[in-house]
Amino acid sequence: LQACVTFPEAFSVVGTAMTEFLGGLSGSVHLTSASRNLVEEMAHWGDVRSSVNQFAPEDCWALRRGQEHVAGPGMLTPRCAHITENGKKGYVCMPLAAQGETLGILHLCEPNAAEKPQWLAERQQILRGVVDTLALALANLRLRETLRQQSIRDPNTGLFNRRYLEETSSRELRRMERSSQPLAIIMLDVDHFKQFNDTFGHEAGDLVLKQVAATLIEHARDSDVVSRYGGEEFALVMPGASLEEGAQRAEALRQAIKQLHLAHRGRTLGTVTASFGVAAYPEHGAGWAELTNAADHAQYD
Repeated sequence: LQACVTFPEAFSVVGTAMTEFLGGLSGSVHLTSASRNLVEEMAHWGDVRSSVNQFAPEDCWALRRGQEHVAGPGMLTPRCAHITENGKKGYVCMPLAAQGETLGILHLCEPNAAEKPQWLAERQQILRGVVDTLALALANLRLRETLRQQSIRDPNTGLFNRRYLEETSSRELRRMERSSQPLAIIMLDVDHFKQFNDTFGHEAGDLVLKQVAATLIEHARDSDVVSRYGGEEFALVMPGASLEEGAQRAEALRQAIKQLHLAHRGRTLGTVTASFGVAAYPEHGAGWAELTNAADHAQYD
């Protein structure tokens, strides 16, 4: 588990390992979202599902109290609101806590708890080790992912940065070449941005960049890569899109940006416009530098 580098990889290992270590018990791992308002199932094993996939943190007594919570037949402890079965099964929710943070829960269910009153006690020692190992591994993965996101994201707009765009786009170009598919790229500059900053201030300028970024995200497909290329320049890479499709998207974006109604500290910021350039593989070349140069030149043609 400690060797895993992604969450999907880790959860695949968890599902396999839990089936081996805790034979007969069904269970799941649920993680708390970054916003802390949702707990979501990330892995499941066994034949029984006794918890909903998503729930609020307050629906789980283990998360509310910060300690293991057990319920089952003949027990007076309250049942968590995220539990779906009717009380004949026994279950335990165990907080996954590491590095000063509660990441989620390990949930285990024993369908025959009435006939096996010692189902939890006989596994308690191994469960302690499982919870500690799992929590630490997930905390390390979350930290690694946070650091990775910081290295590839523009902090102001939340878009990918230029470094990530260039690395990803080079790979996408090779992939499109192998599959004989096109790829379009849009480069755009916010018009008169320096003048805008001088007139309204840098906070207002940051607001413009964030709203342009949000507009780009709104018009992007899941497969597209949206980036702040530098300053007031943005780039949108569209794998599988032709030059014509790129031009149509650029026009839709131009209209959407022009229709932004922005205000800062009670002042209307006026109309925002942008200049666009579109290029495509294979028409304008097979390399990233060739495509960006062609798109840059197209802005001023």
